[in-house]
Order: sequence, then C-alpha cells, then structure tokens
Amino acid sequence: MNRKMDWTMLFLFTALLFGAVVRFMPAVSNGFPLNDGGMFYTMIRDLQANHYILPQFTTYNFVDIPFAYPPLGFYIAASFSSLLPVSDLQTLLWLPALVNTFAILAFYKLAEQILPSRMSASLAALVYALSSRAFLWQVMGGGITRSFGMLFLLLMLWQAVQLFKEYSHKKLALTILFGVCAVLSHPQTALHAVLGGALVFLFYGRNKRGIISALIVGAGVALLTAPWWATVFLRHGFEPFLSAGQTSQRTLESYLTLLRFNGLGDYIFIPTLLFALLGVWVTFKRRGFFLVTWAALAYLIDPRGGDGIALLAESMLAGMGLLKLSAWISRSDSDQPEGVMMKRVSQILIFGSAFYFLLAASISDFQLINTSLKPEDIKMIEWVNSNVEDGQTFLLSTGREFSMSDPMQEWFPALTKQRSVTTLQGLEWTLSDKFFPWHEQLVSFQHCVDLDCVTSWSVANGVDYDYLIVTIPPKDDESGFGKSLRSLALSTRASDLHELVYESKTALVFKVNE
Repeated sequence: MNRKMDWTMLFLFTALLFGAVVRFMPAVSNGFPLNDGGMFYTMIRDLQANHYILPQFTTYNFVDIPFAYPPLGFYIAASFSSLLPVSDLQTLLWLPALVNTFAILAFYKLAEQILPSRMSASLAALVYALSSRAFLWQVMGGGITRSFGMLFLLLMLWQAVQLFKEYSHKKLALTILFGVCAVLSHPQTALHAVLGGALVFLFYGRNKRGIISALIVGAGVALLTAPWWATVFLRHGFEPFLSAGQTSQRTLESYLTLLRFNGLGDYIFIPTLLFALLGVWVTFKRRGFFLVTWAALAYLIDPRGGDGIALLAESMLAGMGLLKLSAWISRSDSDQPEGVMMKRVSQILIFGSAFYFLLAASISDFQLINTSLKPEDIKMIEWVNSNVEDGQTFLLSTGREFSMSDPMQEWFPALTKQRSVTTLQGLEWTLSDKFFPWHEQLVSFQHCVDLDCVTSWSVANGVDYDYLIVTIPPKDDESGFGKSLRSLALSTRASDLHELVYESKTALVFKVNE
C-alpha cells in the first residue's frame, strides 16, 4: 500500500491502451479495409498465385505495373491468410492496426534512449500514440506495408542508438536485421532508415568503433536485401524507383504548404506543436540538436511523407515540453520528474492533455470510418462481376479529386477483372515526370458536370471507354461535387449514346452504346 505510483508505466500503459483503441475502432466499425490497399490486395494474390516467387508485373488494373514494391508486407500477409482461417481482406483490415499498436512500444523504447528521463519518454509515447499522423495512414488497407515499415524503422533506430552508445555483437546484428526489414517493407521507410541511421551515427557514433559499426550495418543491409533489389534491377532497371521518387514534389510551394494550416487536423495539432516548441527550448538549453535536425531533414528530403517521420521527433520534443510545463506550474525541480507528478496540478495538466489527445484522435477516427467501401458499393461491384464481360474499360466519376484517397477508385480494379482509367494508384511506378500532369487530368475529369465534358476529356486524352460509373451523393450533400455528380447523372441518363444498366441509391452504371 505504501508503494509509490509508477507514473512512467501508467502513462505508457495509457498510451498503449488508448492507442490500440483508436487504431482498432475504425476496423471494428467498418468491416472492410480502410481507404486504400486495393493494389496491395492484388499483389498479395499475385504472389500467392506465383507460389511466393516475385512476379515481374502485378495484374492490378492491367497496366503492366512492375512488381517493384518492397515485398515483406505482402509475404507476411499472404502467409497469414494461407496459414490461418482468415481471408486476404480480413488480413488487410486487422493486421495493420495490430502492427501499428506494437509501434507505440517500439517508439517508447527509442524515446527512452534519446530523452533525458523515462518519464519524458512515456509522455512522448502518449503524444505519439494519440497523434492522427501516427496511425491514420498506418491502419488503412495500404498500411500492410506502411505499418511494418514504421515498426521496423523504430526498432532499427532503437538498436542503432544503443549500438553507438555501447557496442555489442547482439546490438549490431539486431540493427542490421531491423534495417533489412525496414528496407523490405516500404520505400519511404527505406529512405528514412538511411537518413535516421546517418543522423544517429553523426550524433552518437563519431568514433572508431562507431565508424566500423556503421560500415558493417550499411554493408549488411545492402547484402541481405540484395535478392529483392537485384531481381528488380535486372528485370526493370532503375526506372521504377526513379519514377516513384518523382511523386514527392520538392518545390517552394510544397515546402510552404508544410507551414500552413490547411484543415481540421492541422488545427487539432496546435497544442502538440506548442508542447514541441517548449521541448525545442529545453533541448537547445541542453545543447541537444538531434531531434530538431531529424525533423527538419525529414521534411526537406521527403515533403510527401516526411511529416509522419518528423512526428517521431516532434512527439519526443512534446513529451519533454509537457514535462517541463508540468514542473513550472507545480514549481518543482525539473530534474526530478517523479517529484513533478506528486503535485495535483501537474496531474491535471497531463491527464487533461491526454483527454484532449484522445478526443482529437477520435475525431480522426470518425473521418477514417467514412473513408471505405460501403455495402452498397460492394453490391455494385458484385453486379459488375456477374454481368460485365472481363477486360472492359471504365471511367469512375466519384467526386474525389485525389484518387489515391478514394476507396472506389482504389478497390474497383482490385475486386473486378476490369480496368479503371481514372485510377491513379500504381502509376507512380511507370509515369515518371508525367505523373502529376496525368493527376491534373484526373482531377479535371472529376469536375465534369455533363456528358459533353466527359466526351471532350476522353477525346483530349485519347481514352476510349466502355462503361461510365457515376456515384450518387446523399440528398443532403450540397457541395460543389455533390451538385456536379447529380448533373452528370441527369445528363448521361438523357443521352442516347449511353444505356443505364445498373442503378442503386449510391451509383449508376452506364454502358456506351456501339
């Protein structure tokens, strides 16, 4: 009864508990993989069909996309559905959330090595666990690669910091192993494994032993990943990787976008940002520059996906800032974090902040729940499978500008044996510098309000199509896209050149008359 409260473990337990809740809640509510993952679903099935030997191309959308994606997540998912009584779709629904929950603990172990106290590490884990950028894209269907990539990146950096602080053969072997898994999981985590590993070496390993260890790690990762990257290079050369690398815009406008508040999620993040700024002051006072350097370089090198990596450093800074603020308001010695928590005002601040983080994460969950195929969408796809000859070309007017966050665009070619011209997913591996111009064309198509616009777009882009699908928004949707979809539906209904062959409350399918 006289034992002191272990606040560090309490905060870590809170992070793991509520972190798991917000990660699994969208899957529980939906029952279908969230948002994206259609291409990965096809690649998993391609791998199974090819007896777990890497195919040269994926069959997704019938556009000869090289099977160049890091394949570890596909192998794990394919093995799950082969060895356990679960389908590939169930694996894409549940496994990303589970792996991303494990990443919270891995993050804590890394923070424990970098931050000055276990208390600040546990507070950082609480911030990270309930930050939407830590789980939104990780728990989606496409998280079957992203979640593994983040988990192994964290584990690699955790071992690398320990390796450079105090060498051992075990730490060297684990750093190489986790580095290999990070590279084989996701292209962006491969990039950030190199960046993070280099920074850890520069800040923690600048000695003879550190240099030797860094060279061995680099050589070991390169050698053990060679069966994959050498196979891809021999089949396709460097072109797929060069093409994919061009989808991250490095322009002044893209960097300025990072400094703007463009949506609800950015405004919700403001308290975390304020804690992080206080953490910057604390770490600069201690003459520590690793976290700030890491966050800045992550944004500079990878404007498209660097925010998820920068969040790692920002969460650690926020943990330090939250602890420092608690010490200030309780007038405690900041060098004794356990003493800080003896003050009731500090407890109110930290638990109040945790409640806010949980509320913010729940709002993001609600948005994610609404970004998935619904039962009516599945019925329409089943109708296409039963009534449309394989190999037809479709245009999908869904009212979403960015097709990579449009579940219908992503999943339609994965669940049918049809081609969707308006699906962008996968083309980052083939279009190179034509990727963004084609993206702009797809955006313009989604703004079409009548059939004349669709016809003009089709002619201008040399696109012949057999079917046009127009999704129908809810009656209370008075947005610009809602109105344009209804207008396009009415215009196509009145056309003699298109025959309405399927109708539901949420979608119309038109066949082009010959």
